[in-house]
Amino acid sequence: MEKFIASLLSLFITLDPIGTIPFYISFTGKLTKEKINRILFTSIFICFIISLLFLYFGEFLFKYLKISFSDFLIASGIILLIFSITEFIGATQFEREEEDIAIVPLAIPLLAGPAFLTTILISKKFYGTEITLLCIFLNMIFAYIILFYAQKISNAIGKIGIKGLIKILTLFLAALGVKFIRQGIEQIVK
Repeated sequence: MEKFIASLLSLFITLDPIGTIPFYISFTGKLTKEKINRILFTSIFICFIISLLFLYFGEFLFKYLKISFSDFLIASGIILLIFSITEFIGATQFEREEEDIAIVPLAIPLLAGPAFLTTILISKKFYGTEITLLCIFLNMIFAYIILFYAQKISNAIGKIGIKGLIKILTLFLAALGVKFIRQGIEQIVK
């Protein structure tokens, strides 16, 4: 049960559906309900497919590129740390493109970003494929529900509340990055 909860929470934090709410609302705010629902379903579906591909073929890329898991842990930790710091201080902004917003930027990189994909591989390594697959599936459901009710959540907790939640999740993301760096160094030392 501990492995399941650890995998579920780490994937939830890096998927960051709560942090996606402001972007989601700004991208879909002027669209019809039908288009919004189609965008939501498509973005979650694409995110899930990318997650599965990374879960089952990510290690193949490691072998092909001759990257050790320790290397990946350290690099991922650094990326998570930098990403969380830039998110915390508000230095990153995604511009709205003319492309299909369900795929870019919602599915990639807002949901299935580097932090989430990295966490999939780390979860698979430490907790197993089955637990990771189940946690990915549950997180897709959580993300769908959160984004489906994005406007209501935003109205209920307000902009300040959302910003506060994002900051808290970002701190956990930074801690996760430090943990990955530490684990990578420990594995190299061993």
